[in-house]
Parts: sequence; C-alpha cells; structure tokens
Amino acid sequence: MQITVVITTHDRPELLREAIASVEAQHFDEWDVIVVDDGSCPAVALEPLHENLKGRIRLLRNEAARGPSEARNTGMRTAAGEAIFFLDDDDLLAADALANIDAAFREDASLNCLFVNVEPFGSEAEGTQHNQIKAVTRVLAAMGERLESTEGVLRLHSDLLFSALLDRIPMAFQRVAIKRTQLQKVGLYRGKGFEDLEWYYRVALRCTCGLLVAPGYRVRCEGQSYFSRPEEKQRLIDTIIHIRKGLLQLDEVAATPLLKRMATASLASAHFNKAYYAYQNKQPFPWRNLFDSTVNGLYWHHFSLAGKALKTAFIKR
Repeated sequence: MQITVVITTHDRPELLREAIASVEAQHFDEWDVIVVDDGSCPAVALEPLHENLKGRIRLLRNEAARGPSEARNTGMRTAAGEAIFFLDDDDLLAADALANIDAAFREDASLNCLFVNVEPFGSEAEGTQHNQIKAVTRVLAAMGERLESTEGVLRLHSDLLFSALLDRIPMAFQRVAIKRTQLQKVGLYRGKGFEDLEWYYRVALRCTCGLLVAPGYRVRCEGQSYFSRPEEKQRLIDTIIHIRKGLLQLDEVAATPLLKRMATASLASAHFNKAYYAYQNKQPFPWRNLFDSTVNGLYWHHFSLAGKALKTAFIKR
C-alpha cells in the first residue's frame, strides 16, 4: 500500500527537516511525502532538505498563510497514495509507524480509517503522556472497551465512538491514517484553528475505524500548550460551542434520535462551561449561555451558578 504523508509547515525549517527525516527512516518503503508550505517566510526550499528524496517528495505552497486546516486540505487534494497520513512539522513518526498502518489495513480490508496512538517526547512529555493515557482510557471505557494489549488494532463502533468523543478528543484520535477513497465521503477540514476538531467527528461517523494501539506518532511537548494562554482557552470554549451546533446539522446525527440527544446534551454542557468559565475569570456573565444550557432541564448546578453570578453583580454595584 502506498502511503502519502502530508506535512504542513509554517516558519519552522529545522523542525521540518526532523519531521521529514523521521519519514525517511521508516521500516517501510512504499511512501511519498507532500510538504505544504503555509506561507513561510522565507519560503521552504526542498533542495537543502534531503537530496536523496527527489521523486518521493513534493512541495506545495500557499503564498499567504491560510492555517493548518486549509494546508491539510491542499495536501489531501493532491495526495495520490492509497492511504493518507498527516504529520505536523514539529512532530515525528516512530520508525514502525507506516509499516504498522500498512499491516493493519492489509489484515482487515473493511477498515478505512486508523487512529494512531501517540508517544509524547520533550521537556513536558511525562505530564502529557499521563493525561493522554487517562483521556484515551476514558474514551474507550465510554465504548465499553479497554486496552488489553500493547499492539494490534482495536475495532471501534461508529456511533459509540462519536458519542465517546463528544466529551473530549484525545490526541490519539486526532492522528489519522485514512484511505483516500474514503475522503470523498468524509469531506475536507472546515474552519480554522480549533474548528478542525469537527473533522474527527465526521471521520467517526462515516468511516470504519480502528485504533492502532502501538504508539506510532511522536508528539513534541515543549511548551506549545494553549492552556497557558487564557485567550486561547476562551477561543477553544467558543469553538466547542460552534462545533457542537454544527454536529446537530450532520445528516447522520439529525436522522438518529439517540445521536441527536447526545449532541444536544453536549452542546448544553458546552454552554454551561462557557458561563462557568466567565464567572471564574470575572468576565461579563453570559446569561444567554446559562439559559441555553438548560435545554435538557434545570438542575442544581444551574441555580447555583446563577446565584453566584447574581451575588457578584450585586456586590459590584
């Protein structure tokens, strides 16, 4: 199976060299690379990267930066491999990653998408690894599954996967190898930034998925986390609300009462989280979000938060 690795990059030439080198070092030979330069200045030049990769690596460029999602779309439109795998320019592939992806697809022809488990590295790797194991365990538990082996593929039920990811999407479920023939059904990434998370819900609903248990994707952890930037946290909260509104418009969700109820409940939870975050951070209180969070009924936490917000507003007067 030919696997096209799409690497999106912006202004990180040294890290890009490392990412490409990790593909070159694969214990698997049927691969090619598409590098999408998303408006780097200066522009990426392939010549000094890896001379021996001529014919196996192609460079595409957006003259102005359009964001990682649109860069991935550019790579997807151009990829010729039977399967497509996405690699960020600051991350690496484990040496057996592509071989394991190829083997998984060959062993089970019904699979058309693989989520690839991650292995963090770098100064903040230990904490990230702990959090990711915990997050993946919770997602699998929500589907009645658990990791009983350190290798192989865990088959995932589409509806159960969709509902399990409504609470969170661990990094392992954001690292995707997908058969190119399936892309027309899934569609391209939409929006920018955190909005790209919506694509993984469409993958969950529209693909026959498995989780490649052995970590094949090495995530660099060197202080890139948005959690240290309050404005990014706020943007993520708003994006989650936007995404969950969009999920209700998906044909699969609209036509399935159980999925629709789950998506509605997750949207209500997102509205409440926005209201609670605003209260905690002494921001203007979003009463509309609190009201929208009661779509499935009024509960004690609604009254409690409303009381706290009213008390704070009274004290300010």
